[in-house]
Amino acid sequence: MPCFKGLAVSIHAPHALPEYSIQKQSRASRISAYIPVPEPRTSQNSSIKVQEQSTFAISITLLTPGLEVPYSKPEPTPENPYPRARIVSGLPSLSSERARQSGVIVPYAPLTTSPNETIAAYIYFDGRAKEEVATLLRRGEETWVNSRWVSVPESEGGGLAEREFLFREVGLDRWLDGLDLEGKDVEAKIEKRRQKLDRSRRRKKVGTESDDEAGMSLWGGTGRTNKGVLRYGADAQSPVEDMSDEDEMFLSGSESDDDPIPETAGQIKIALFRVLASGEIKRGEYSPQFDAHDDDDEPGSNRNGIPNGKSEESIEHTTSFAKPKTLDPKTISTQTVQGIDGPDKPFAVFTFLYRGESKP
Repeated sequence: MPCFKGLAVSIHAPHALPEYSIQKQSRASRISAYIPVPEPRTSQNSSIKVQEQSTFAISITLLTPGLEVPYSKPEPTPENPYPRARIVSGLPSLSSERARQSGVIVPYAPLTTSPNETIAAYIYFDGRAKEEVATLLRRGEETWVNSRWVSVPESEGGGLAEREFLFREVGLDRWLDGLDLEGKDVEAKIEKRRQKLDRSRRRKKVGTESDDEAGMSLWGGTGRTNKGVLRYGADAQSPVEDMSDEDEMFLSGSESDDDPIPETAGQIKIALFRVLASGEIKRGEYSPQFDAHDDDDEPGSNRNGIPNGKSEESIEHTTSFAKPKTLDPKTISTQTVQGIDGPDKPFAVFTFLYRGESKP
């Protein structure tokens, strides 16, 4: 996506995954995108090649004026040996028309004057009600989240451990069990969505025709305005891209806000809340809400993560966790915060719908 409401969020495995079919719901402060699950990695174990499930991480940055947009610098080429990253603009004034000009990346706009105002991020997998991780952002700094923190049973030595995030292959029948397939009013919902998209395309066409003339007179440009959203693409020479008419599936206003994304399997959700982080910072004090063996892989799968008796054509993906690795408590810090946004009214919600690449 990666920029929306002054925040940059992306999924890496290990590089930023390209994003498709961006949808933004402005009034509800929601944005979503589809991302492809990378193929399992192949490693050499003595003379045997072993497939390992792909690890992934979540990058979150609270954008400030003058900051480079994370991972936006193209790869050097002979034609452009010193490429430049995209830069976050200054805070626009209320009367600034130029803030709507194409290419401008707007920073996070604090609600208060407190230097302690920041964002708390809660990460959810596959529609589960309990967050996997909660973390506090620092202005202008990237927060990298790639594991769940867990407690190790005393019988295994006790202490803390971390389990890296994985994309794991599962049987398609089990994956479908996690989806909302009740089918209530399916035809009506499909028809409603089709009508909304038709109306959106018509408005976009009319708006483009009228904006072109106004844009030429104001800025000498084409009248195209940036909706404040970029997306990661698959081109190393242009890692972030402005949304084009062909790529956009933007829905805004009351039409989209009554159609939230169902909480189901196949998604990574990051809910972000504004907070005041004024409490004491405590180091080495953390009480995990998960045990080291919670959500372990179920028995009956082969070493490739594919359930026994299943062909590759009958598999999909889910999130999972690697084996626990010891975690030094001294590397952990916690801080008490005071909420600004209500618990049911997040400042922004990013949802990544992950899907395996289709096989020919």
